[in-house]
Amino acid sequence: MKFLYIMYREKLNIQNELTSQNNLKRVHLAPIEHPIVHWVQRNLETIQILDSVIYYDLSKEKVENFYSTLLDAHAEKSKTSPRPWKYLPIPTEEQYIYPIAHYEKEYGITYYESLYKYITAFGVILNIFDFQDNQLIVFIQ
Repeated sequence: MKFLYIMYREKLNIQNELTSQNNLKRVHLAPIEHPIVHWVQRNLETIQILDSVIYYDLSKEKVENFYSTLLDAHAEKSKTSPRPWKYLPIPTEEQYIYPIAHYEKEYGITYYESLYKYITAFGVILNIFDFQDNQLIVFIQ
């Protein structure tokens, strides 16, 4: 099973390559949610590719943007005909490297639960994470 990791490292260690994950500290870990991973791949800058793992930079601006997108998508739940995929679409197989099971293409309530999980995580990150001294990094493994 693949997991999405959100880690950080001190900006003093930025010049060091990510040859080992020893200088990374965990912020969040969860099984991959395809719309979330798809957003990461389309919106974040690649830092490094190491052993087929792609490491992405998650700046404060991107966290704020993603948090806002998550809130918009979750707000669709209260509408009479919700369309959360308008904000975080489920990727098609042609443009996405991870296999998507057929039942996951229309998984309704689970989608909102996963949005809430990330709303909570990114809300905490925005409130307590020190972006001045640390760098957030996202990868899937």
